[in-house]
Amino acid sequence: MRYEMEKYLPYAASRVITLEELPGLYVPDHEPVFGYGDGDDDVLIVSLHEEFSTVSLLHDRTWYWLAESPAAELVEILLCGQESWVPAGALVRPETGLAALRLAHDVPGLLTEFMWREQ
Repeated sequence: MRYEMEKYLPYAASRVITLEELPGLYVPDHEPVFGYGDGDDDVLIVSLHEEFSTVSLLHDRTWYWLAESPAAELVEILLCGQESWVPAGALVRPETGLAALRLAHDVPGLLTEFMWREQ
């Protein structure tokens, strides 16, 4: 399995990493973003921050947030170097983001293992 890892601070940079490298690189310095998928079918994107992660899934032409709570109020975060508004329930524990990345190749497993809400 191959992932794309991007960092936006202090400058934008990207590289391809493997599943074996993922745990060592899944650290919140410079708020990395990890992606899995080619954009044609299913795509998983995980952003890692100091105290939370966000997880987005493109499935059947629809984007979803992984949510750990039903909290719907919007909160502002820095995502991919830009200010973004996301539902509070979509700010998940960092370990949840890593677990989702490990299952990225198994979309049926992702859909049953986690709670998703349409974006």
